[in-house]
Amino acid sequence: MKTGDRDRSDAVEAVRSRADLREIVSEYVPLKKSGTRLRANCPFHPEKTPSFYVDPDKQLFYCFGCGAGGDVFRFLMLHEKWDFPETLRSLARRYAVSLPDHARSGGGERQKVLSVNRQALKFFRESLLRPAGERGRKYLSSRGIDRETAEKFALGYAPGGWDGLKGYLAQSLRKESENLGVLAGLLAKKPETGRTYDRFRDRLIFPIMSLTDEVIGFGGRVIGDAEPKYLNSPETPAFSKGENLYGLTAAREGIRREGYAVLVEGYMDVIALQQAGVTQAVATLGTGFTAGHVRLLKRFTERVVVNFDPDAAGRAAARRSLEILLENGFEVQVVSLPTGQDPDLYIRENGVEAYRARLREARPYIEFVTREAASRVDLGTSKGKVEALNDVLPFLARIDNPVRRSGHLEMIATVLGIEDRLILQELKTSVRERRKTVDRKSVAPALEARPVGEAESRLVRALMDSEPVRAVLLGEIEDADIDRSRIAEIIRGIRRLVDGSKKVTYPALGEEIGDAARDILTRIAATPHPPATPEEGRACLMALRAAGLQRQMGDIQRRLESEHDAGEIDQLLRRKVQLKRSMETLGDAFA
Repeated sequence: MKTGDRDRSDAVEAVRSRADLREIVSEYVPLKKSGTRLRANCPFHPEKTPSFYVDPDKQLFYCFGCGAGGDVFRFLMLHEKWDFPETLRSLARRYAVSLPDHARSGGGERQKVLSVNRQALKFFRESLLRPAGERGRKYLSSRGIDRETAEKFALGYAPGGWDGLKGYLAQSLRKESENLGVLAGLLAKKPETGRTYDRFRDRLIFPIMSLTDEVIGFGGRVIGDAEPKYLNSPETPAFSKGENLYGLTAAREGIRREGYAVLVEGYMDVIALQQAGVTQAVATLGTGFTAGHVRLLKRFTERVVVNFDPDAAGRAAARRSLEILLENGFEVQVVSLPTGQDPDLYIRENGVEAYRARLREARPYIEFVTREAASRVDLGTSKGKVEALNDVLPFLARIDNPVRRSGHLEMIATVLGIEDRLILQELKTSVRERRKTVDRKSVAPALEARPVGEAESRLVRALMDSEPVRAVLLGEIEDADIDRSRIAEIIRGIRRLVDGSKKVTYPALGEEIGDAARDILTRIAATPHPPATPEEGRACLMALRAAGLQRQMGDIQRRLESEHDAGEIDQLLRRKVQLKRSMETLGDAFA
């Protein structure tokens, strides 16, 4: 094992050994004692009767209703929609475990950027509260943002000078402060002189947070008349505009609760909506909607209400967003506000209930596209109708479900003044053309996965829960015994832990095996069972061996039907007799 991989593995084990699954889970659902375990209503699916269990001794959770299960890492990854590096960093911070660079996503440079960003955030927040930050405070007041909301979003202010932050970083970071400031995009450098200066000046500052509450970048809204109006951090080892959404950290619970996200254009729209109680609002970061944004949103929902500004630029942005969202299977609706009003202004002038009503009345994207296309042409002419229809058909063809597609025909016919049958005829052509451009791979029907047998489950439990059983049986298990068995990967993972002199625990084994095997292991671990004995383990092994030999017998029999190999038939029959004798002595418990 390479040094970096070993360090990362050690870091994971250090975090796992300190993390308390019961403590983590109890912050999301109330746990009640049930024998040696704890139970609750599952946080991952609706249910009235608790089927979600936490085993504090094994440090595992499992839901017998939906099948979700795993260790503390898996719980947070499922609930918070974090990837593994995010989960590792979050738990390491919580339990004060120091992570080496190899154990951090993005390596050393990313951590350097995050470190200098934390210092910059402190500077910006302090500057907002000082006399020099009065311009920032007045601007927030004029936009109706109260102090509590400003603190929730950690808003700050960048003074108007050229070296305020630069000087602060020099004091707090000292060595390499300029290089780090440039790396993080906080300082800019003049090419002709090499001199550095503050990138953000006389701007209200919006920290951009990751899902694990790390400051990955900043946005700045100019207070005066300078350009550009909005300025974001450049691409850095910690920040990419196309991979992050502003406000998602604060919005994720609202998205889960409401079942959809509200996609808006700007920082102030998100903040105003959040302050008013529309807590599922997020915004892009001054860039077009990207595949990265789709991947991020899909971790939380597949339903989006798009509410961009009602000007030409906003309509164009909405149209681009619709295309990407539709291509990725999202259910999309569009909110239209009066001309000249963005969500922030609309709420200030009309109140949040009026905005909620707009959300409830959000139109399906096909209706939005149809009416938007109709507004650009002369529907009194055949040419205009054809032009509008050709604009709508590509969006309609993206709907794979033909029933859903046909459900929009009446609306399109009414808005454009075209007969349903003509639209249907053109739609069929459009769908055929779209299918030609889609790479449809031939997928064989998946066979239903064979359930894990009782002997397999009991053998795994015996090997996991008893060191004497492992000492006796691991050496007896042959590859042929577990060939084609659903626990083969689990058994091999146990062997690797033992060979590496590592402690055999369910979470540690989970790191050694893939997702499918981990799901099997978690279900086995969650099923109550009495302590295992070497005798029971051997009985299960023999039953597993018998099943394996029976499968081999079937394979050989099919081969012999075509080859007529009497020698192999004779050998198979002798092995079958031996197997039956062994099974008779072991009894029905493992047959």
